[in-house]
Amino acid sequence: MSISHIFLTLLQLLLITLLIVWWVRWTPRGLGWVTVSLFIAIGLSYLSSSIFRVPPYQVGCEGLCPGWRGYPIPTHRVEAGNIVFFDAVSFVRNVLFYYAVFLSFSAVVIWFGRQFRWRSRSWAQRILFVLIVIFLPLAITPLWAHPPQPAPPPPADRLVVNAARDWQWQLRLRGFMDRSLALEDVRWAPDGGHQRVCFRSYTWFYIPWRHIFIDLEPAGVKAVKGGEIPLSDSCWTQP
Repeated sequence: MSISHIFLTLLQLLLITLLIVWWVRWTPRGLGWVTVSLFIAIGLSYLSSSIFRVPPYQVGCEGLCPGWRGYPIPTHRVEAGNIVFFDAVSFVRNVLFYYAVFLSFSAVVIWFGRQFRWRSRSWAQRILFVLIVIFLPLAITPLWAHPPQPAPPPPADRLVVNAARDWQWQLRLRGFMDRSLALEDVRWAPDGGHQRVCFRSYTWFYIPWRHIFIDLEPAGVKAVKGGEIPLSDSCWTQP
């Protein structure tokens, strides 16, 4: 790990320590909750490797750059041929991230619950509280925290921006379920005459939704066509 990674890990450990102390002092069940939260964090780190996937890509690379799985810290490296390598150190760092976030988020929910006077509320009011304070923030997270994607160099970045714009405004492919786009790659389309941009679409709660491919004119400004395909299909085999 680099010095910056070590520094961030130490900050996470400090934050987690402070949160554990807060939970233990706040409620008699705090110690049990921080233990359960650790297992939840492990599960979330594992789940992130299934949800957030960046396949090997060509954009900005000489040849094929390895992809990765996991978010926000990659827990697996993906080489050409879909060969996956597990990184135990990164997985632990990812667990620490989710542990800190989950302890913080649950502490905020508990605080709001006490301000709301949870015990004196009706079941309808409690359900409304859960929907607004817990489910709504989780549902809209893809709107402001973008999923992982390759970082294309400036020439290709312009194509990605134009393709994302045309997906929404020119081709009108965006639907209610599409909340965030993550670039997968920029390559030549099968016809060899257009640049194709492939996105992985996420819906509410960061659920992977579908692939979207956009073919741009030679100037790279306007889309000539685009399509939506299941995640199990490849953007690069579409006519």
